Amino acid sequence: MRPCFSVLLLAAAPLVAQPAPQAMTVQAAPATPLPLPGYVADRPLLSLLRLLPPPPDAGSSEAKADHYLYRDSRRGIGGPEWRKAQGQLGIGSAEYQKAVACAVGATINSKTTPATMTLLIRAGADLSRAVTAAKDHYKRPRPFTTDRGKACDPESAVDGGKRLGFAYPSGHAGVGWLWGLILADVRAERSAEVLKFGKATGDLRIACRVHWASDVTGGRLLATALYQQIADTAEYKADLLKAKAELTLAPVPEGCPAT
Repeated sequence: MRPCFSVLLLAAAPLVAQPAPQAMTVQAAPATPLPLPGYVADRPLLSLLRLLPPPPDAGSSEAKADHYLYRDSRRGIGGPEWRKAQGQLGIGSAEYQKAVACAVGATINSKTTPATMTLLIRAGADLSRAVTAAKDHYKRPRPFTTDRGKACDPESAVDGGKRLGFAYPSGHAGVGWLWGLILADVRAERSAEVLKFGKATGDLRIACRVHWASDVTGGRLLATALYQQIADTAEYKADLLKAKAELTLAPVPEGCPAT
């Protein structure tokens, strides 16, 4: 994700009532005071980094698969998944907000579903800390920097794509999968839909050609391991009960595709 990944996840931007601009420079909604601490903010950073294996070694079979899939993704440039990825460059974008709402089957925002927002924001703070540290540690180049290839994010064409930061692990893939796991806890009857949404968040980063496939896998692995720690905390369990109660009263979003 962009360098403001930490600010974005700590803010209520992803699902506030007003659609957020794609650039990810958004303000938090007044109904959600900031900052909200992560659920495992007391865990040493090194222990979080240990939740994630390193990226593939150069020349390994996994690295070769990464390069093959990246080359193959050229066929999708300008296609449906490419355009969908462009609409979801920022997790604060209107299209991403709609994807979350349609998956959950409820309109989520900081005013009407504050407990649900608290779950997502606090868990997002934990993920942000881990992802940022991992990116800085591994410093893996983005795929488009290896061949000056086209990517769906316009930032990739500015100053060599430096504003997008390093590749491993994918922050988008991590947050999509983490929120999918959490929202599956909140609304178990829609677990299939929310996990499908969570997976799609990472898949679109491959279609966008801003991440290697193993970046996306790494983001999901980190999110899963982190979720297991988060879900075991008393604070998460208490917030989860509140979120379950409020989502039963949340309005159903309009214009969602049939499932």
